[in-house]
Amino acid sequence: MMGINNYFKTVTLGAFTWKNETRIALLMEQIRKTGTTWLVLHFLLITLCLNFPVMFQIARLSPHTLFSRLYGENYYQALPESTHEMFVDKDIFDEDVIENFNMLMMESGYGRNVLQRALVMAFVLIVIIQTAFYLCTVFFLKLSRMHHSPLSFRDSIGLALFSSTLPVPAAALFGLYLPAVHILIFYFLVMFFVFQRSKLCPNG
Repeated sequence: MMGINNYFKTVTLGAFTWKNETRIALLMEQIRKTGTTWLVLHFLLITLCLNFPVMFQIARLSPHTLFSRLYGENYYQALPESTHEMFVDKDIFDEDVIENFNMLMMESGYGRNVLQRALVMAFVLIVIIQTAFYLCTVFFLKLSRMHHSPLSFRDSIGLALFSSTLPVPAAALFGLYLPAVHILIFYFLVMFFVFQRSKLCPNG
């Protein structure tokens, strides 16, 4: 119970702390009290939230649109041979061909065999990008504090993660209109919050 209370307190401080050195010091104190499990959980929650617009847009695509974006005009070559006859001497962008293709894919387990895999691949990609981003943030945070009291890896990653609490829902909402672009906006916002708060951390 104590762990979850510390977590929610840290989330609140991370989301609603601005240019206030006392609250920044309290945030860093709470980060040190928060267990590693809660840090991992927060990372996953942020990643899920950031990934939602991407998954939403993929799920909305018709089978024909998804395959054409993945493989280009010759995407039918990546399909089972039983479907190739649909494209013989036919325009693959003909409305009847598209409709028949979509129906065929739905009947052959498109959701389970194709869409589910595409969503998993998208999530794994976002996790990799997220991991690289936070590690880079920790590295550059260390460089920026070379002449000040250094932060431990745990403090740095905690500061980056809990500084993401407010930017991620805003970026996710924006991503419903411009998916992928919202990820860049999210990273710019997080970097701004992290380095602003780093300057107000105790001892520099």
